[in-house]
Amino acid sequence: MLEMEQTLNGFINKELRTGEIIDETDGMYPTKLLGYEGDGEFIGGSDTSTIYGYVIDGEVQLCNNESHWTVTEGYYFSTVGELKIQGTGKVALIERYGYRGMFQIGGPVEHRGRLAYIDGCSDSLLIHPARKGDPCLNLLVFPPNIRQTMHIHPSIRMGIVASGKGRCITPQGEKPLVPGTVFCLQEMAQHCFYTDESGMKIVAYHPDSDSGPSDEDHPMFNRTLTNR
Repeated sequence: MLEMEQTLNGFINKELRTGEIIDETDGMYPTKLLGYEGDGEFIGGSDTSTIYGYVIDGEVQLCNNESHWTVTEGYYFSTVGELKIQGTGKVALIERYGYRGMFQIGGPVEHRGRLAYIDGCSDSLLIHPARKGDPCLNLLVFPPNIRQTMHIHPSIRMGIVASGKGRCITPQGEKPLVPGTVFCLQEMAQHCFYTDESGMKIVAYHPDSDSGPSDEDHPMFNRTLTNR
């Protein structure tokens, strides 16, 4: 009953666990949120999907196309093709179907975002859209004692609480957000985030974007000057 109420409110909030956690493959941007909790081996991914990941705790080994990388708490990545994960860490994974992204590893996440966001919060683009319209992965930083304005997004949002704690407020009530919590906001769902003395960091997946490079607008093209 709890999960049904959360879904009706447009907000699904769950604890990280191994395997599939939230399935949004029937939507406009088919996506699944999965988890790995350091028990055995995760095998997933395909040549027609992109996996975005964030290491919540510990250390894991990523294997992709016969290459291996070790990543630790606070690191993020995106991969295409089959992905294997082993190790003792905890990882949140978001798989976007029907989109072929780029391989990237970065981290650890910073203490403050590089860009301003609403109501005194900040944001960093961790994994940029390769082209305008493509998915992206963001770091949202909420200082202590934030009371966000109620707002909506035109597409789903999936998130991972990286550190701190807070609350997601909807017109129907509120749900706690603590490290290891993963969530999904349905498109057009009214919500806002509150924090108390601890502040909070969230790694957020957006399935689409309305900014980013295009054939007519990107740094290489814009800074290429000809006599014509």
